[in-house]
Amino acid sequence: MLDQLQYKQSVVRIQSPLAKWIRLLLPLYRRFVPTSIRFRKNYKLAKLSDINLLALLCWQVELGITDQRRFYRQLVSLGFSSLPERSRFCRLSVRAGTIFKLIRNGLIRTVIPKPRYTIIDSFPMPTCHPIRNHRANRFKPIANIGFNATKKQWYYGFKGSFEVTDQGIAVAYTITPASVHDINMVKTLLDQYACPHVLADVGYLGKSLKYMLADNGIDLWTPLRRNMLHGKVNDQLLKRDRRYIETVFSQWGDRFGLERNRAHSLDGFQTRIEQCLLVDTLEKIN
Repeated sequence: MLDQLQYKQSVVRIQSPLAKWIRLLLPLYRRFVPTSIRFRKNYKLAKLSDINLLALLCWQVELGITDQRRFYRQLVSLGFSSLPERSRFCRLSVRAGTIFKLIRNGLIRTVIPKPRYTIIDSFPMPTCHPIRNHRANRFKPIANIGFNATKKQWYYGFKGSFEVTDQGIAVAYTITPASVHDINMVKTLLDQYACPHVLADVGYLGKSLKYMLADNGIDLWTPLRRNMLHGKVNDQLLKRDRRYIETVFSQWGDRFGLERNRAHSLDGFQTRIEQCLLVDTLEKIN
C-alpha cells in the first residue's frame, strides 16, 4: 500500500469560529441594539439573520479578507447555501455598520473601565497610490490631498483621528479629508469620550487648545519644543506612554489593513472601520 497514491481531504474548520462569534455577539446584540432594529418589519423573512451576518463579518476580519466579493465567493465555495445574492449580501454588510457601532459604543459605556489617561493621534488612510493623487476620482467630493509627515509624501484620501485608552482600546474616532489639521479634531474626539488626562504628540501643541480644554477639566499633555521652558513633569515617561498609540496603529495595519480601506462608498468605508474596531475591542476585553 505504500506505493499507492494517498488522498487527504482538506478540512476547513468553519463551525468552531462561527459558533464562537455567535455565542459572543448574541448577548451583546440583545443588550445594546434597540428593539426597533431587532424586530423591524419582516425581519423573520430575511434569509440571513442579523446575528449570523455579524458573526460572518467578524470572521471575515479574523481571516484578514478585505474584499467583500472575495469573501462572498469563499463562503459559497465552503457550502453556505442560505446566503442572499451577492449584491444583496454586500448591501447588508454595509448596513451592518450601524449595529457594529451600537454594540461597540455600548461596550465602551458599560464594560470598559475608566482609563487613567487616553491618547489621541492620527494616521493617513490613502485611497490610491501617490502617483495617482491628481487623477483619482474615488470619494472625489470629500477626500483630498494631504501630507504624510512620517513618510514625507503627499497622498490622496482621508485622515483617521483616534482616541485610545491606556489598554489600547479605541473609544472615539473621526474620519476627515486628508488636508484637515490634527488639532481641529481634538474637540470632536473628546466630545465622544472625555477623559481628565489626554496625551498627544507635538502636532497638537497650542495654548488656545490647552486652555480651552483646561476650562472643561481636561489636562492635555504634549511634548514641548526645545526652545520652551520645561516644567517638573516627567516628560520622558509621558513620551513613552504616548508612543503606545503608534504600536496600536501598527497592529491595526498588520492585522486588519485599516490604513488600506478598499470600500467604494462612505458607508462601506465606515463599516469596515467599525468591523475591525469591534473585533479588536472584544479581543482585548476577553
